[in-house]
Amino acid sequence: MSEQIDRTREKLETIALEVVSMEGEDIPTMGTIFNLLCEIEEDAQDFGHAPFANLLSGLKVYLEKVVLRETDDFTPFEEGLAYLQSAFRCVENQTDYKEDIIDILGRLGVDPSETSVSMPLEDDGDVDSDEGASTTEESSETEDQTAPEMTSAADALAEGDEHYDAPGGDIGEEDLEILTGFVFESIENLETVEVSLINLEQDPHDPESINAIFRSFHTIKGVSSFIGLMRINKLAHRAENLLDKVREGEIAVQENVIDIILETVDMLKRLIEGVQDGMENGTALDIGLGIAALVARIDAIQDQADLIGNKPVGEILVDRGVVSPEAVEKGLAKQKKDPDKKLGQILVEEKNAAPKQVVSALRDQKKFGMRQVDLTVKVDTQKLDGLVDLTGELVIAQSMLRQHEVILSASDQSLAHNLGQLTQITSSLQTTAMSMRMVPIKSTFQKMLRLVRDLAKNSHKEVQLRMSGEDTEIDRNVVDELYEPMVHMIRNSCDHGIEPPDEREAAGKPRNGEIFLHAYHQGGNIIVEITDDGRGLDRDRIIEKAKANNLISDETKLTDAEINNLIFHPGFSTAKEVTDISGRGVGMDVVKKAIEKLRGRVEINSRPGQGSTFNISLPLTLAIIEGMLVRVGTERYVIPALAILESFRPTKEQYSTVEGKGEMILSRGRLLPLVRLNQIFGIEGDSHQPWEGLVVTVEYENHQMGLLLDELLGKEEVVIKSLGEALKNTVGIAGGAIMGDGRVGLILDMAGIWSIVRNG
Repeated sequence: MSEQIDRTREKLETIALEVVSMEGEDIPTMGTIFNLLCEIEEDAQDFGHAPFANLLSGLKVYLEKVVLRETDDFTPFEEGLAYLQSAFRCVENQTDYKEDIIDILGRLGVDPSETSVSMPLEDDGDVDSDEGASTTEESSETEDQTAPEMTSAADALAEGDEHYDAPGGDIGEEDLEILTGFVFESIENLETVEVSLINLEQDPHDPESINAIFRSFHTIKGVSSFIGLMRINKLAHRAENLLDKVREGEIAVQENVIDIILETVDMLKRLIEGVQDGMENGTALDIGLGIAALVARIDAIQDQADLIGNKPVGEILVDRGVVSPEAVEKGLAKQKKDPDKKLGQILVEEKNAAPKQVVSALRDQKKFGMRQVDLTVKVDTQKLDGLVDLTGELVIAQSMLRQHEVILSASDQSLAHNLGQLTQITSSLQTTAMSMRMVPIKSTFQKMLRLVRDLAKNSHKEVQLRMSGEDTEIDRNVVDELYEPMVHMIRNSCDHGIEPPDEREAAGKPRNGEIFLHAYHQGGNIIVEITDDGRGLDRDRIIEKAKANNLISDETKLTDAEINNLIFHPGFSTAKEVTDISGRGVGMDVVKKAIEKLRGRVEINSRPGQGSTFNISLPLTLAIIEGMLVRVGTERYVIPALAILESFRPTKEQYSTVEGKGEMILSRGRLLPLVRLNQIFGIEGDSHQPWEGLVVTVEYENHQMGLLLDELLGKEEVVIKSLGEALKNTVGIAGGAIMGDGRVGLILDMAGIWSIVRNG
């Protein structure tokens, strides 16, 4: 028996996967499925399980109808397959099957009276029995045990929310892997739906957006059926049906359609999060959320659809009462004499229909074709990160090999040629490995569309989000960390930066506010700009609040940039202060810390009454840093290129000391603190006087300082290495890098060095 069960399980999984991937009238695939059903039927004879056998028979009957084109509705087969999988789990676990399958058998074309399906028991206790069925007395006992659950299921069905067995508890390793993949893929698909829906709202006739949404629901529906998550399956299936009608031109893309699908996305997210919680806690995967009301609303929209199908334009116009059948016939007769003219054009010329009516009919007639999907291979992120790390090690090993004294002293031209080839291949491999971890920032940008739409709707504002540079690529790890800061800034712009429509109109602005996202590459960095045309920052109010919080004094003179940067102070994050300064300070200190954690920086440019621009500068990748290699004594350090302003050899006149501030160096007309790196790190340097060495001017949070060092060794890209647990909290050091000669160079942390300077 165990062999038959194993074979059946494999074949059911194959059928489910075939159904999920099947599109259109794929007769060969249907033939494969039919053969598998026949093979399962042979093994099922030994199961002695009537519901399983009846469902199996019904699926074969219905599939024959589809193949013979007696019906084009594949939905009953998909639903019947879900019931068959549920029944098979009872076969495996040797438990009773308690679901009512009479309705699904009827939809599959099987007369329930001709089957051995267990029916609800009558008062006399009689029940249809199959070979090996229980006696009447045993059946009565079973009735007493199962009646409460059957009643509960019936009540749930009456309300529209089916009673589903909630798989969970002890999940096998293989099942856990499938469920984990399902959760990840489904969340990804739902994000695609959200983005495509916003695009569709802006362009209701965009076939690519419609097809993207349809495919996402189709995938969730199929896989959820395969793993027995029937509540998710039903909701995704209803949404797919709705999208199919939209795709076929039977339902117009209107606000109510967009809203209902967004609600469906939210509900599916909650259900899928429940699956994830169930996996982590060993509880039921179905959290039992009621979907009946939402399903009823989806069905109501479909019921209101005016079916158009493949009707000709003339027939559509006749059905709508726009033209008479005689007018269409005359138009068709004229079209035969002049084939270059369209029927709609003739009807307009004959004044039988208005241009607007013909255009409406043509739009409804239009069919949207499926767009071919590019095939991709998903790779575990840990494997990808491992590949990048190994490639970095290879680059280091190759560099060490080239600088080995034996290689440098060799005069063999063949060896030099081979080393040159190795260098090129290693460099190309590193570039390719890094590019594999690069992803377009488009996905992050497009998530903001839903955010702006919801915020504008809730605050009764008219806000439009525009984007450019969405295809700009950035390290996947950077993208993940960038999402939260962007959400915060977009929320502030939409909630508080953009004025209400009446206020904008009074100020001579369009009622519709605008937020603009722009991404582009600049040098070795990616720049993300968030611009709005709202109120801008009220600098007078910011100064007033800064004085109230003792951040500045009355005598403090600040530039516009320094005033703007005050909003990054935690003191500007209370609700009252948010209102007073248009909400720009809400948690902006958190935003800045998140950006700096990515080795980036954020700058503000604001014009009162005209809007604000937040400029975020980030490295393209977190694995490699571009910097200046410098020497202090016998040690070497890497200064991040992003922090460097200039380097120069100072004169005696540029050096001075200021009471209470220590050593200073004059750079571009400003006195800057002079930082002796040899003193900070406790090493012996070559330069005892500033004019004997070099000074590199660096910047951190608009604060500048001069670093005194002995020599500039050149600009390099280095692979960042962690210093390990023992040294990870060393102040002033961000990490390490292995140089070409095998020695370690330490990467300087400007934030840590500035804290040392500030604290004396």
